[in-house]
Amino acid sequence: MLKSEQLLEKLYTRKTEKPQLDRMRALDKAFDYPSKSFRSIHVAGTNGKGSVCTMMARTLTANGYKTGLFTSPHIDSCHERIQIDGQMIAPEVLNNLLSTILEFSVEVTFFEVLTILAFIYFRQEKVNFAVIETGLGGEYDATNIIEPNLSVITNIAYDHTHILGGTIEEIARNKAGIIKPETPVVVGSRAALKPMFEQAFKMKAPICIMPPVEDWIEENQKIANQALSFLFSSSFEVDSEARPMCRFDVIEKEGLTIVFDIAHNPDGLVKLFNKIENQFPNKECFVVFGMSSGKDIETAVKIIENHAFSIFPFDSEHPRLVKKSCIESILLKHHEKDFGHFINAAKKREGVLVVTGSAYIMKDVKQLLSIEI
Repeated sequence: MLKSEQLLEKLYTRKTEKPQLDRMRALDKAFDYPSKSFRSIHVAGTNGKGSVCTMMARTLTANGYKTGLFTSPHIDSCHERIQIDGQMIAPEVLNNLLSTILEFSVEVTFFEVLTILAFIYFRQEKVNFAVIETGLGGEYDATNIIEPNLSVITNIAYDHTHILGGTIEEIARNKAGIIKPETPVVVGSRAALKPMFEQAFKMKAPICIMPPVEDWIEENQKIANQALSFLFSSSFEVDSEARPMCRFDVIEKEGLTIVFDIAHNPDGLVKLFNKIENQFPNKECFVVFGMSSGKDIETAVKIIENHAFSIFPFDSEHPRLVKKSCIESILLKHHEKDFGHFINAAKKREGVLVVTGSAYIMKDVKQLLSIEI
């Protein structure tokens, strides 16, 4: 039998199927509906949903609830995606559950397998709550077979337009698909409110719209806090530092300030550089970035060029990364071709090294910089 990582890698390179929930419903039925075995909070949105999920899960754990957490993408290992009380699923457990699922069906996608695997694991471990992040969109996302106690939609911006639609309204309608009948929903201020109100009215779902907040970390914290207050009579203090890896992670190493952040779309990149300029005023940005396929690469490159003193396009053998040569063909500003020279220049000018774009470059860049993952 192949190891779990090899099995998942084979699934990962499979072409994404047209969005639909038939396979997930069949999987759920085959394993006696694990999706119905725990209370849950379902979170969608373009940016910030992983941070909101992590904040809520960690807060629930701190208050005595055995809490499952399902997020994506991962930085180092797919085990990061499935956690209970902050502990990643053990490799042997993942391997055993994966083998069982694939014995039932091999006509499934990578994300569908991990989703049903997470649900089975959470049932097996008898979690009190599970915080579930959508993978892509909402209405047809594999996670959307759950019947949550609460829905959360963080914000709406352009991303995955080839699947979710070319307008903000189309994207919002898709993400609003997680709103369930008579189930409360918390919505961020930047979430294309008309489709949200329409879906909430249709589902007779109580809706709470959050007031605008300039800083996105504070915004995520307030959304998480409001969401939990819907479910509990007592108020919880949500830790703003409870974020997944590479969400504005600031590391000081050998006299160099390094920021890791997987801002992977124009909205995320604008917010990232605004925060960097506020936190590190008058510092030059040295930007290492790579992009996943299917993204608005041209707009992303323009934003990066507007803020970067120097640029280093990055790629690897990951099947979903756009090749470095493609990014170089779009760049107008001079870019560095030698990574060592690039890092030395950042140190010499006492700049901020910003590693951003795809999650799939983070592990490789950390290894090049001798930073533990």
